[in-house]
Amino acid sequence: MRFCLLAALGLLALGCSEQGAAQDANLPLKITTSQMYITVRNDTGLPLKDVSVEIIPVGRATVFKKFLPRLENAESRNVMLTEFYGRDGTPFNLRAIKPRSVEVKAKDVRGIDHTAETPWR
Repeated sequence: MRFCLLAALGLLALGCSEQGAAQDANLPLKITTSQMYITVRNDTGLPLKDVSVEIIPVGRATVFKKFLPRLENAESRNVMLTEFYGRDGTPFNLRAIKPRSVEVKAKDVRGIDHTAETPWR
C-alpha cells in the first residue's frame, strides 16, 4: 500500500513539474509555450534572419504566423499570442482555437535553414 502511494505521488510530481514544451537541450532552436507567450531561443551559434514562428492548430485550418526579422545568437524573444495572425488577418485567440504545435523556420547568416517544431502544452 505504501509503495503504491509513493509511486502515485512520484508520477504526479513528474507530470506537474514541466510547464512548457519539453525539448532536447542540444537543439539549436528552442521553443517554449505558455498561456501568454511563445518564447524562441537561438542557440545556433550565428544570428538568424527571416524567422517565422507559426502556431499550427488542430486540423490545420488556419496557420497563425509572426515574422521576426532577426534573432541574434543566444537571444531569447517572447512573442505574445495576440501578435499572431492568420493569412486572412484573423487574430489568434487561445479561447477559440486549439493549437497542436509551434513551428519555427529561420535562415542563419550563412544561408543554412533551421527548423524546429514542438507540441503545444
